[in-house]
Amino acid sequence: MASGACREKNMRVMILGSGTAVPDPERGSPGIAVWVDGSLVFLDLGSGSAYRAARFGVQVQDLDGVIFSHLHPDHTGDLVPLLFAFRNAEWARSKPLWLWGPPGLAGHLGALESVYESWIEPLGYERRVAELFESVVSVGSWQLKTVPVRHGPPAIACALVDSKGRKLVYSGDTEPCEELISLAAGADLLILECSFPEGRVSPGHLTPGQAGRVAARAGAKRLVLTHFYPACRGHDVVGACARTYRGEITMAWDGLTLDI
Repeated sequence: MASGACREKNMRVMILGSGTAVPDPERGSPGIAVWVDGSLVFLDLGSGSAYRAARFGVQVQDLDGVIFSHLHPDHTGDLVPLLFAFRNAEWARSKPLWLWGPPGLAGHLGALESVYESWIEPLGYERRVAELFESVVSVGSWQLKTVPVRHGPPAIACALVDSKGRKLVYSGDTEPCEELISLAAGADLLILECSFPEGRVSPGHLTPGQAGRVAARAGAKRLVLTHFYPACRGHDVVGACARTYRGEITMAWDGLTLDI
């Protein structure tokens, strides 16, 4: 599936990794590809995200930007390989590359550059870094909105709203919070982390029931659950979520593609 075909739909979402930092034979580290009004954007970039994207047919060299929900390694692990790849003559680029993320992103990138030096510096293109918290940014014909959420380190959830008003919301890692519910109000598609099975509450994360309550209070039209630790295997995650949310629920897998 080429990215050009995705542009016809205006907004398309592909799950690149539905797992966590724990190696899993079925689920890669977090990453999502979104095509919105002709732009290709990644939401988080966990280890192997770019490689899975290429395997699933995404034209990674067309990437316009990456939105990092927070700076934990399982959400940023492919940043260095991606920046290194963009120095390769076969992937020479001239258009800017946006990197959006929470406070601390610029320092994180600076620390990586102190280790990898010129090997990850831009070559032939401009790299634009923006730290966001409670922010609204216009990107061409679409809009990016972010709010702080509760995870531990500075973390943000984001909403992408296209030129037709269609709204995608991604939680990143978080426990339930009013900021996320407000951002997700009326979302056409809400993607929530769901790290652990019902009954195993963990600070900074969601269980299926908690995710369902967030989606119900937000009035989201569709819900996708992702970011599953191996502990979720064998549990009826969707069934537990359905007890608190009556809309359409999908349990993500690597390669899942949805149109909005």
